[in-house]
Amino acid sequence: MTGYRDVAARIRRDIEAGIWPTDKPIPGIDKLKDRYEVARQTANRAVQHLVSEGVLFSQGRRGTFIRPPAPAPIVARDRHVYRDGLGYFFDRGAQDWRGVGAPSQEVGVPPADVAELLGVAQGEHVMIRDRAVGPPDATHPLQLATSYLPMSLVGQLPVLGAAKTGSGGIYDRIEEFLDAPISWEETVGSRPANDREQQLLRIGAGLPVLVVTRVSRVGDQVVEVNRTRMPADRFAVSYQVMRDETARWPREAERSE
Repeated sequence: MTGYRDVAARIRRDIEAGIWPTDKPIPGIDKLKDRYEVARQTANRAVQHLVSEGVLFSQGRRGTFIRPPAPAPIVARDRHVYRDGLGYFFDRGAQDWRGVGAPSQEVGVPPADVAELLGVAQGEHVMIRDRAVGPPDATHPLQLATSYLPMSLVGQLPVLGAAKTGSGGIYDRIEEFLDAPISWEETVGSRPANDREQQLLRIGAGLPVLVVTRVSRVGDQVVEVNRTRMPADRFAVSYQVMRDETARWPREAERSE
């Protein structure tokens, strides 16, 4: 009896051979079961297995599509903030990226850990700004960014809740209003992609997202928490390793000789 993993391997070989185009859905389960001469349940499990591996991705009623193979990481985040004529940016390789789809702004309740970072009580409302971005020719986003801003600041600076915040975006508005520079601290982690991330980023349930949580401060005041999510197989984190005083050269034993 043919197992679903064997069928998945055969489907993968057909994908690699270019049997099906990447811009159209692969055949449905009934056609796949006939093609590979297996039970419908086996064909379905094989497809779900390939979705979980990131070989395929589901678009609901539109069908299941082949996910293009991941190149070398297209963006390597480092420890610098940059600036050009449009304002600050954090991914040098994504400097020319633009919004994909319409951004949104709403008042809502942030996740508990974001509320703690912002210094607001759990359940307290904040301004939530959602934005999806990708390369200029992208048909779907490769990064999802959500900014959380305390309502105390938005009350003083209402433009932070507007659809258009002007050249330089919210960071320029905050620095102008407070007449001081923003400093940033980022934490990088990963987790399984949720349903919305799977749909927008076109990744399977088995693929993790890289999650960059950025805390923006002016002095001791937290003015924003940004949470950016991206497919983990298309991004990397790059930074220079610095020597601590305990790792100085020459080593202490050699200095005393």
